[in-house]
Amino acid sequence: MTTIILGFATSLVYGFADFFGALASKKIKPVTVTFLAGLAGLGFVSVMSLIFGATFSPGAWFWGIAAGVAAAIGMTALYAALAIGPISVVSPLSAVVSAIVPMIVGFFLGERFSPIGFGAIAAIVVAVFLVGFVPGEDVRLPSTRALILGIIAGVGIGVVLICVDQAPADSGLAPVILLRGMSAAMLGIFTLTAFMRARGVKQEKREPIPAKYWISVALAGIFDASANIFFLTGMRLGSLTVVSVLTALYPLGTIILARIFLKERLAKTQQLGIMIALLSSAILAVA
Repeated sequence: MTTIILGFATSLVYGFADFFGALASKKIKPVTVTFLAGLAGLGFVSVMSLIFGATFSPGAWFWGIAAGVAAAIGMTALYAALAIGPISVVSPLSAVVSAIVPMIVGFFLGERFSPIGFGAIAAIVVAVFLVGFVPGEDVRLPSTRALILGIIAGVGIGVVLICVDQAPADSGLAPVILLRGMSAAMLGIFTLTAFMRARGVKQEKREPIPAKYWISVALAGIFDASANIFFLTGMRLGSLTVVSVLTALYPLGTIILARIFLKERLAKTQQLGIMIALLSSAILAVA
């Protein structure tokens, strides 16, 4: 049961991070938001390591850095896929793939469930797609490039989850610190390169960015790092497959905050997905 709760907590908090990241991106370049949020998250998880501990063993270094590289690739591919669109298809596609990849690895690592348990997991995967699918005017089919990028994004995120799971159990938050540090370094290089290229281009004078957007950047980083901690704890207490599938429900957190702050309504497909996810999780908890 604890694993189910942590899996849901991970998905909700990841969704909160996405919400504030999207909010900040309305006034700040997305790559800048991602980089600065990464630094904020790195600082947060470093402070939390004083409570949870962090042992930088060779295994923690290897899997942490590998996770950081996968995260940078996965998130870059995700943003590129979302930019091409349609978001209503690309987003749930990447989420489903990010759940399936750890499921396959978990099976080869010996994770087994009862028929009812496998059925509940399959239902949650369906719920992931329904929760992430937001029908609207843009209902065109995605291009081949968008599909490929969406799949790459899902695989990248799935590999992050696998790498974190493979890190030594006694390493504390070291894998998460290394994950965030490596990802921030790669994004920092990309941001610096983009800045250097733009120096010679005449820039339009812009108004100062309100403080609330910078606060949103910090909140995005803190929530993202918190989700990393929830996920790591869930992995060590339970199953890679279960926590990964529940983590893929991260659009749920974004939906909740959008409903509270932006008064956005839930589509019927999303309502159905949420009901399936809750029911399937309850079944999985007792299966």
